[in-house]
Amino acid sequence: MSTTVVFSFFVLTNRDCVKTFRAGSSTVMYHCVYETTIQCTSSMVFPAMLHVYSPFNDAALPDNTVAFMSAKVCIP
Repeated sequence: MSTTVVFSFFVLTNRDCVKTFRAGSSTVMYHCVYETTIQCTSSMVFPAMLHVYSPFNDAALPDNTVAFMSAKVCIP
């Protein structure tokens, strides 16, 4: 697996708010999962999923929100 950091604009769509339980513990984590894409300088486009950790009562971003962010990318 390879990893890198990307600084770019991302269009966020198809949000899904998820509650996750940590294994062997009663700890609960909340996050929103968004679909997006990563476009390389060679014009190749790769689908991606963005996980954003947030409190359970935090509002999710609406579809087609454009966000500038740094993201750690893991490539299998």
